[in-house]
Amino acid sequence: MTEPTTKILFAGDEKITATAVRRLLENEEWECCFVHSADQALEILAKEPIGLLVTDAVIPETDGIALLSEVKQRYPNVIRILLTGPAGHEQVTRALTEGYAQQIIPKPWIDQEFKEIIHSALRQKTQQQKYGQKFQALINSIPLLPALPENYSQVQGCISADEVDIEKMAAIISLDVALTSTLLHWANSALFGQRFRVDCIKKALVVLGTDIVISLILSEAVSQSVAGSIPPIDGFELNNFKNHSITTAIIARLLIKSLHSADNEQQDRAFIAGLLHDIGKLVAAKYFRVQFAAALKHAAQQDCPLHAAETEIMGVAHTELGSYLAEWWALPHFIANTIQLHHRPETSPVEPEVINAVYLANQLSYRFGYGCNGEKIERQIEQKLWDRFYLSGEGLEILQIEAETVMQVLCEV
Repeated sequence: MTEPTTKILFAGDEKITATAVRRLLENEEWECCFVHSADQALEILAKEPIGLLVTDAVIPETDGIALLSEVKQRYPNVIRILLTGPAGHEQVTRALTEGYAQQIIPKPWIDQEFKEIIHSALRQKTQQQKYGQKFQALINSIPLLPALPENYSQVQGCISADEVDIEKMAAIISLDVALTSTLLHWANSALFGQRFRVDCIKKALVVLGTDIVISLILSEAVSQSVAGSIPPIDGFELNNFKNHSITTAIIARLLIKSLHSADNEQQDRAFIAGLLHDIGKLVAAKYFRVQFAAALKHAAQQDCPLHAAETEIMGVAHTELGSYLAEWWALPHFIANTIQLHHRPETSPVEPEVINAVYLANQLSYRFGYGCNGEKIERQIEQKLWDRFYLSGEGLEILQIEAETVMQVLCEV
């Protein structure tokens, strides 16, 4: 529930709109302020801790976009929403593409949708506050966080509480050549213990299981969607990123398998978490290219971990960015936790085994030559982790051979 102290500022010249908003929100536990000009709005923002600004597209002295732009610059932690009429398509496009507004509410609005947008925006703000003010400012500068990829949503829609529609799921996946190839290669890899050739998607779904399939689709779809939109960045290359993520997933699964050879569910969780552990780097590369490039350069020059360089330069690390994206997408909690804590697993109150496996797998992935951001520092691994996963010199060599064997199968495209 939203805290009673949350303050919402409404800016607009239309008394009818203000009256309608007052009536709509009169039973909500929010403190609402109403002003009729941009100057009044800025005066309130300078004096009071406003959590959310809702401005009409047309207001005296300036327009809603100009006000949002000013607020974005001066008060980046404030969530910004634009109210616009049916003729405001150009304003909507500008507000979203330039990151002036996080949400748009069209007029005339539907009451329940209006309230849900406000609730959702304030829930996001509460989530952001866990990571600090600089993180809030960064997130609020993003035009819009990406929606879940369409393929992922379609396949997820084939799963209900009672059953899984394998036929429909296979039909959706088969329309995407890249996904089909990816799943068949995974299903035929030794990692999932398949002895017979898997030659169709239906068999692959049975071999891999729906959780693994959905995580692979998500990873592949996200990589495809950002591949063409990320400008070149020194020290970050998408193929290296994908190979590092895949290798980390493979090693994490093998590590859990060494402890729980019959627990496929725990092995799958480690694989999924390993596959998605660095997704925050894609957010950084896509939305904060300049800062991310500077962090990569700093990490290489100072021989320090990238997440430390990101925190110094950006104020937040890719772990926080990725965790927030996972929460935005409502991914399972173990995924968000692993993304956030895979550089400091000792702080995890939940899923310690999976998070430790991903932490160790991430380190070993770099040792085995599957790094993704040009870091030169030597990867130090605590003795307690060697002991926890019973890794000796010979065991490490076997693990590397197994991981490289699976990678070789996946590269046979």
